[in-house]
Amino acid sequence: MRPPLRPRFLYLAVWGPWPFPLYLALPLFFLEWGLLFLLFLWKTRGLLGGRPGPRVPFLKVFALRGLPPTPLLSLEVQGVGLKVGLW
Repeated sequence: MRPPLRPRFLYLAVWGPWPFPLYLALPLFFLEWGLLFLLFLWKTRGLLGGRPGPRVPFLKVFALRGLPPTPLLSLEVQGVGLKVGLW
């Protein structure tokens, strides 16, 4: 059974020498629509060039919604921590 599609967020958390961490949350649909737009441009560029466009898996863009909450990047350099993930 596939997990339900639910609202998701891409988050950025930064820890450093300051007294509180900085958080930024961006709704996942901004990333999804941005990827769809880039795929659309890639496909139309091929069609306008007179050659068949590449096969583009448009619905695979929404595969990120099926993932559990996952950290995508986590690193720490000189006392400043950075974490990017999916929630």
